[in-house]
Amino acid sequence: MKIAHFVRKDFLTINPYSGLNAIKNKLLEHSAIVVQDDEGIFYGVLTTQDIVHNPKTLIIDCLTIKELIDGEISVEDTLFKMDMAKTDVLPVGENGKFVGLVFKNELYKYISDYNAELENTILSRTKELEAAIATKDLVFSIIAHDLKSPFNSILGFTELLKNKIRNLDVEKSEKLISSMYFQARNTYNLLENLLNWARSNSNQIVFKPIPCQISIICDAIINQVGDSAQLKNISINSFHTNESYAFADKNMLEVVLRNLLSNAIKYTENNGKIEIYSMPMGDFIEITVSDNGIGMTEEVKSKLFKSDLHESKPGTDNERGTGLGLVICNDFIQRNSGKIWIENNAEKGTSFKFTLPIYKADIYQSHKAEVLKSEK
Repeated sequence: MKIAHFVRKDFLTINPYSGLNAIKNKLLEHSAIVVQDDEGIFYGVLTTQDIVHNPKTLIIDCLTIKELIDGEISVEDTLFKMDMAKTDVLPVGENGKFVGLVFKNELYKYISDYNAELENTILSRTKELEAAIATKDLVFSIIAHDLKSPFNSILGFTELLKNKIRNLDVEKSEKLISSMYFQARNTYNLLENLLNWARSNSNQIVFKPIPCQISIICDAIINQVGDSAQLKNISINSFHTNESYAFADKNMLEVVLRNLLSNAIKYTENNGKIEIYSMPMGDFIEITVSDNGIGMTEEVKSKLFKSDLHESKPGTDNERGTGLGLVICNDFIQRNSGKIWIENNAEKGTSFKFTLPIYKADIYQSHKAEVLKSEK
């Protein structure tokens, strides 16, 4: 850092032939006084040390700091010159002309603040590196365990079908195929969450909010997870008004709804019920995914959206998971300026609720204008 950034230009000036007694109190107030004559010629800087070490009658006889330092030199070199001159202040010049003063205490404060900022940056980068390493280890763990295990089951089912299909009746064959499909669907969902999470952490997911009709998107997601619900004979009902439009990223919204519905199916017993409904709440739309499943404790609720992932509680059919889906939900909802939370139902089950900004034509047009401007 160049010393020119620390030059103080609000200084007091006195004539070199002034008497000392007239300016002693002013010198104590200002720490240093610039000595110039009426024609603007610079003579030096007067400090309290000058008077102590050389108590002459006229100011010009006491001056010890006369040399200008260049405003282009560094803070370190300036402090070195101050130490050599045994002073706390030096005059600064540009092209040989006096421009202002620089003080040691201000330079030390800058160095102290810079070191503190550097230390905070190092700590922050260290935490980011540790998080990245933990993320990498977790990804490998999920690939090695949560993706490998389902494939072992699928391979076992297919081998059984291949070797004994002629000896199996239709009912047993259908049961095996259903189990294979169930494992494949869960594995696909986990892989999709893993990819979304990796892309989200590397900032590769582009945020593009558009008007989203909640009822249409919910119906599409219900169709996607319908087979899993049908295996457990779970009914899914969706209730929305035609005016339920959110201003959100459609892909992120679909990921959130798919994860919440999959979780509801996972923790709902056979012949259970799931409901999805939305309602306007001021500038937001509140969307609820409610089930009459096994519910959860307050301790479990407090850990669900945290990034320190852990193996989640098995589902009612012993479905396994990592909790990764809810971490992604929390991230995507926050990116859409909403919030997500959990409520236990009065009798039985759980309700996941989240909010999204409601669609307003004027805000949408303003957003489109900003996007077009940035693209140009």
